[in-house]
Amino acid sequence: MSDQVETPQPETPAPSLSIQDLVAVCKIMQIASQRGAIQVSEMSQVGPVYDRIVAFLEANGAVQRPAPAAEETAQ
Repeated sequence: MSDQVETPQPETPAPSLSIQDLVAVCKIMQIASQRGAIQVSEMSQVGPVYDRIVAFLEANGAVQRPAPAAEETAQ
């Protein structure tokens, strides 16, 4: 018989995402779109994902969409 002692292996944490990670993803998507990295044919796939992430972040109070600018009427 061998006298091997098994040492306990440290548990690796489960993968996770934070709200800050999702905010960063939205910013990356905005920058990629502005720089033309997303082709027009891909926009129909990217847009709904972006909208769902933003809706999730809004529901959790992490971001707020800017309010529409009030139209100034000159009198």
